[in-house]
Amino acid sequence: MAITSVHCPVLHTTVERVTDLEGEVVRVICPEFDEPTEGCRLKKTAYQGGPLAQLLERAEEGTLNRRTVHCDLL
Repeated sequence: MAITSVHCPVLHTTVERVTDLEGEVVRVICPEFDEPTEGCRLKKTAYQGGPLAQLLERAEEGTLNRRTVHCDLL
C-alpha cells in the first residue's frame, strides 16, 4: 500500500490517497469524502442548489453529460 498526497480541486487543499500495489485507489482520506457513495459531500451540496448552480458546477469540472456526484480522486 502506498499513501500519496494529492491536490483536491474541490477543497483547494491536499488530501491523502491510499493505493494498492497495482496502483488502484483503495481509500481517499478526506473530510468531505463519503465512503458509502464514493462521492464528495461538497459537490453533493452544490448539486442540491438550483439548476444554474448544478450547471455551473458540472461545466467547471467538465462533466455535463454525467449526473452523479463523484470524487475526482478515485
